[in-house]
Amino acid sequence: MHPVELTFYKLVSKEIELSDFENWVYTETTLEQTLNSDDYLEIISINYKTPSGLYEAQKVLSKYFSMGKYYEWSIRNILHKIIAKPDDVHKYIEQCYDLYCEGFGFMDNLGLGYGLGLTCPDGFNDKVEEFYPHITEEAERVLLWLDTGKIIITGHSGEYQGIEYDDNRSPKEKEPTGYKIQKSKKWWQFWL
Repeated sequence: MHPVELTFYKLVSKEIELSDFENWVYTETTLEQTLNSDDYLEIISINYKTPSGLYEAQKVLSKYFSMGKYYEWSIRNILHKIIAKPDDVHKYIEQCYDLYCEGFGFMDNLGLGYGLGLTCPDGFNDKVEEFYPHITEEAERVLLWLDTGKIIITGHSGEYQGIEYDDNRSPKEKEPTGYKIQKSKKWWQFWL
């Protein structure tokens, strides 16, 4: 992955502060080689201390990098975090639910089967241990779909229909598996 592309993705996902990005803009030599002269001039002229600084930088750089590729990069990062199981793994599991709600229907097993349960107020975060090893299998399954081209994220549709992606999975692969975990609890037990 191109270093400018990686930094753009980190900016969009808010993994780097805007002030750090601004410093990077002024010091990164490959940036001038990557952008055309007008866009380079625009990116170094942005006032990064204003609320619109992030939007303006994204607008310039999105001409050079695919948002579909960004979403794939972001999803892969989340899945690898779930597999690695850091201390704050619950936030990555919850992000699966957010991704499902944003239009990534292929994240249904992780989003609805696991992530939704963590968004309910009852200390369900303590239940994360019970998700393993099954959640790892689900994360690896989605990574396999991305690796083999069964899921190809093409980007945003430009309308209010969510994110576009090609779904080449078989009907069997589309069947829900993660829901079984939540069905074992009574719906009202989430709020007790």
